[in-house]
Amino acid sequence: MTHGMPTIYKILLGAAAVALAGIAALTIALKIWLPPQKVQQFIVERAGKALGREVRLKSVDLGVIKGLVVEGLEVSEKPDFKAGVFAGVETFRFRIRLLPLLRKAVVIDEITVAGPSLAVVQLKPGVFNFSDLLEAPAKAAPSAPSAPALPFALQAAVVGLKDGRIAYQDKVSGARWRVEKLRGVIKDLSLAKPFGVQAGLQAEQLAPGRLKAKLDFDGRVDLSWMSSGKLSLDIKKLSADLSGLALSLAGPVQLDGQALKAEDLKGKLGNGKLAIKVLVRDFNTAPDARLEASLSELDAAQLLEVKDTAAGPQSPAPAAGQGPRSPKAQAVVRSPEGTPPMKTSGKVEVGKIRYRTFQADNLLMSWDLKGITPDQRRLSGWAKLSVGGGTFASEAGGGGRSQLMKALLIPLAVLRQIGRLGSSVGLLPSFDQLVFSEIKGDYVFQNGLMTIRDFHMDSAAAKVSAAGTIDLPAQTLALQVTIALANVEPIGVDVGGTFDEPKPRLRLTKALAAPVQKLAQPAVDILKGLFKKR
Repeated sequence: MTHGMPTIYKILLGAAAVALAGIAALTIALKIWLPPQKVQQFIVERAGKALGREVRLKSVDLGVIKGLVVEGLEVSEKPDFKAGVFAGVETFRFRIRLLPLLRKAVVIDEITVAGPSLAVVQLKPGVFNFSDLLEAPAKAAPSAPSAPALPFALQAAVVGLKDGRIAYQDKVSGARWRVEKLRGVIKDLSLAKPFGVQAGLQAEQLAPGRLKAKLDFDGRVDLSWMSSGKLSLDIKKLSADLSGLALSLAGPVQLDGQALKAEDLKGKLGNGKLAIKVLVRDFNTAPDARLEASLSELDAAQLLEVKDTAAGPQSPAPAAGQGPRSPKAQAVVRSPEGTPPMKTSGKVEVGKIRYRTFQADNLLMSWDLKGITPDQRRLSGWAKLSVGGGTFASEAGGGGRSQLMKALLIPLAVLRQIGRLGSSVGLLPSFDQLVFSEIKGDYVFQNGLMTIRDFHMDSAAAKVSAAGTIDLPAQTLALQVTIALANVEPIGVDVGGTFDEPKPRLRLTKALAAPVQKLAQPAVDILKGLFKKR
């Protein structure tokens, strides 16, 4: 006795057969109504007209299951491919569900961009090889002040980007960068609820330095308030590696119109635990940034090494017989026209800091500055520095390539040199290893001129103070350093000249002139070496 197929199975098989037949019919109809050749021609013509450049396309395919598949899309530099390729995509896939369209819902199964490439070139200050694409179109009729809500719901199961490449060249400064392995995945994209985002890239500086960077991101984005100009981002993990210096952050970030707020970012910088609060207002017009940060420990040498790697090879010192460079011959940094001046305020606390032979605890920096531009000509405001205590041992080369560190170490290097030479004649103790209890600095800025209101370092062996001014745009020095020793008249050093060619001069009382005069030239020599580029 044979058993017939259950009725439910027959119904399911029948429905499947009807569905397959419908899909096949729709696919045939699509190819009749929208032949791939016509779709390809339409994309090339419309895109070329809109961009004002040549566009070429290898192939287009269209189907109910596979959706729209575009391969080998390229856009030329202006005006045509004889000038080169500006952008390209190896494969673009777009698949949409048809039935939800009936209820005004756009439900996308997949958007995938594979192998995108982009070549960005700055031709002259503020002018790029894509500037023509950003030119404002002819003025249209005035629109309503607020755009209406979208007349449909938008959802996407997966939006992906993989194997992206960006090449950047600045013909003004000679800088060149290469970005590779650019990737990103958005899951369950929605305008009504948060969705997940994962992204990453690798970047390499080709000129002038050799900085390498790696970035990975994992978080959630909420666009539900986008119509009112708000966006929120929950960073689960943001990790970066800058030529060996590791940075990681996590926490919420909010964008509200012209304000960016992150009140609880936590992570690590190097081996130190990091906490950040930041608020940036008017970042498109006149940026105003407030920063509060704390770091348990910092190796400043790592930061400066990253800076040096990005800066590239330093200019060689003048050859013998050429003499020092005149300040007038030095290149002057100019701010690009239209660069909005920036304001910033805040404070940074570091539990432990070390820089080569300098180690200290409880560093605190606070500031309130405005008029910040690349040339520093409008810089005004104040800054303060406080260090709880630590040790300092001078070394050849002083502060390396950091001009700020060199300025900080001037009085300490003078003290060490005078002490080392003074001990050889039985006049002073040696200060090769100095233990200090406090360093404080108080600075004001007015139109690029930094005035040291107070800088002092206290230790059992000596007290060192500094005052004077530094013209930041011109990089000229007018400093006075005083070293007070037990049972010895204070020793003064005036430092003039420029960062590249300082001109120090000892100030001695008559009582000290005879025995200490022997120390003058060696102390002057080491001061000159502090600012030399290496």
